[in-house]
Amino acid sequence: MKRLRVLCALIIGASLLVYLGWYGWRNGRGSRNFSNGAKYVGEFRDGQPNGQGTITLPDGAKYMGEFKDGMPNGRGTKVWAEGVVYVGEFRSGELKGLGTLTYPDGEKYVGEFRDDKRDGQGTETLPDGEKYVGAFKNDRHDGRGTETLPDGSQYVGEFKDGKRNGQGTFTGPDGSTYTGKFQDDQPNGQGTLTKPDGTSVQGEWLDGNSYRTAGTMIYADGTKEVGTWTHDGTKCGGTITWKDGREYQGDWKLVEGSADLPDGTGSMTWPDGRKYVGQFRDGQKDGTGKMTYPDGKVQDGLWKRDEFVGSPEKDSG
Repeated sequence: MKRLRVLCALIIGASLLVYLGWYGWRNGRGSRNFSNGAKYVGEFRDGQPNGQGTITLPDGAKYMGEFKDGMPNGRGTKVWAEGVVYVGEFRSGELKGLGTLTYPDGEKYVGEFRDDKRDGQGTETLPDGEKYVGAFKNDRHDGRGTETLPDGSQYVGEFKDGKRNGQGTFTGPDGSTYTGKFQDDQPNGQGTLTKPDGTSVQGEWLDGNSYRTAGTMIYADGTKEVGTWTHDGTKCGGTITWKDGREYQGDWKLVEGSADLPDGTGSMTWPDGRKYVGQFRDGQKDGTGKMTYPDGKVQDGLWKRDEFVGSPEKDSG
């Protein structure tokens, strides 16, 4: 965010060197050169710029518009030496009221100003296509607003100190939406994530990631999960259904970006009628468990990486 330089007092404090005019002493139209190198051409009253005029500063900056009691006041245009242009309202030398601020790189703001800063309702457009429409305070996004990013994602909600803070809704490029609390531009607190397929998870979010949530998720490969997801060290799990007809109920291990893995205690059934009840590790039967087959066969004992090791040894004593 580029900050405006405070508009200096263009007239007050500069000594009179030359006055050329008519309609009486320093009343009417004329020109004046100042000791700081500035030059004013326009209307005077009682020796001060009043009415329409133009003042040019030594660094090339220029103001053209209305003056009152020696200061820009009313409608005018301010051009900075580096090419920044403001067209709008002035009060006592400061940007105040409605105006348009344009930067050489294409950044543009249209809206309200106060004390030389964007303050009130306005629209900010950046060179890369990012756009913000809403409330400003002290040159920052502050209050309710809508932020649209170049990739098509959009946030509608509350801002504080230039960041998403408070209640809001973020819609991603894929159509997924998060509605809930934000802090420092990230989902933080209670919220709901809804996917384009209608599935959703609700709960607590931390620094943009789910922390303790529950709901339904469907992954790209068609795997469906209904359950809980926690990142606080406690167990989580539920029901996993695969496209091949398998179904698992129990604890699971979280996997970033894909379906989670059976891990802990649970049960799994197959389309052909097989059923396993016992321990899992990293998606495989591992530990003690019992497999029952459709023909009545039973394997009850120790499993290792999906292979039956055998029945546990019994204490002969």
